[in-house]
Amino acid sequence: MEGEIIAGVHPVLEAVLSQKRVIERIHVVRGAVNDKLRRVLDEARVREIPIRKEAREALDRLAGANVHQGIVAVAGARGYARLEDLVAHGGGSPALFVVLDEVQDPHNLGAVIRTAETAGATGVVVTERHSAPLSAAVARASAGALEHLPVARVGNLVNCIKYLKTNGIWIVGLESEAETPWTGFDYSVPVALVLGGEHRGIRRLVREHCDVLVGLPVRGRVASLNVSVSAGIALYEVVRQRMAAPGRSG
Repeated sequence: MEGEIIAGVHPVLEAVLSQKRVIERIHVVRGAVNDKLRRVLDEARVREIPIRKEAREALDRLAGANVHQGIVAVAGARGYARLEDLVAHGGGSPALFVVLDEVQDPHNLGAVIRTAETAGATGVVVTERHSAPLSAAVARASAGALEHLPVARVGNLVNCIKYLKTNGIWIVGLESEAETPWTGFDYSVPVALVLGGEHRGIRRLVREHCDVLVGLPVRGRVASLNVSVSAGIALYEVVRQRMAAPGRSG
């Protein structure tokens, strides 16, 4: 089907409210009535988005493997932001980027985007190759955060890191074997957190271009943490430090 499928009450509501892309139409299960669905449909009518009431089987086909909760939206393709625009005009001060080195699982990508948006990140950067696309599965895993946090896609991550450095952004790579603990860096400066993919972590060349490597200790028998968990721990260390900085409340 043409367009991107957004399934589930909360992801559809966020897509409608954000107005960052065109919602072509909304499909809702015929006869389904509850407060959450009613709010989504009311917001859609205000914005003159076409609504189609259909049998549940039709929505099952549209949503595929995604749980739709009785509502599915067909949206224009989710566009990627330009890295240059994020650096020049990105929200937040100082800047906070999350750079993902070939994260391929859509649920991991969505979870990272959700945490990054909650932590007030400027944006997320992904690679063109060997990265999950911004699909319906990513949107659902992000719980609506994908509608609010820009994601840039770059062809060469090393060149991206060099560009961030020239703009005064410190590059901090997360590696389980790093000698410096994740709490041992001063995150009051503009920073980009680099996290590796599911299979091989941060690639060698990318690692070599980081300003510093910090580690999350692994005390158990499992070799490493999930990338979205690592991102959450590191991001909220940034939040903790910045909230505790002089002149900041929280």
